[in-house]
Amino acid sequence: MVAKRQCSFCAGEIEPGRGVMFVKRDGSVFYFCSGTCRKHQLTYHRVGHQWKWTRAHALKVEQAKGTHVAAAKPGAKPGAKPAAPAATKPKVVVPAKPAAPKGSSAPATKPAAPKPSAAPATVNKTAPAAAPAAAAAKPAAPKPAPVAKKPTPAAEPKKDEKPAA
Repeated sequence: MVAKRQCSFCAGEIEPGRGVMFVKRDGSVFYFCSGTCRKHQLTYHRVGHQWKWTRAHALKVEQAKGTHVAAAKPGAKPGAKPAAPAATKPKVVVPAKPAAPKGSSAPATKPAAPKPSAAPATVNKTAPAAAPAAAAAKPAAPKPAPVAKKPTPAAEPKKDEKPAA
């Protein structure tokens, strides 16, 4: 049986007897399903997974989501959502805590205690506190005087030319 090929640009399947095989001078082989894919990769130097209409883009998006395109029905559009499973798990309902009796003044729940921080804040005792202020008090270096630009000569007519009217 003849194996199906995969388009080098869009990652679409190429049926036997269809598409174009392109061999570069260095020996690398590319398979293209259409002239559009060939032109996008070879002429425009584009990457297939960056274009939304390609199957390569749908594969990359599905991979980022953590789901697989192979789980979709065969013949379905790339990027289509897979069908929902037939058996779903029932949702678990957690009962609410009973409220305090109306006559009592005690709250229904205990107030939450503040959580201690994971690491206490540390202070650098070796650096003096006045060091940043001393650095800011130093005078700034004088800036050099701006250099005057030479005036450009006005457009003067040459001796042989007539003045423009």
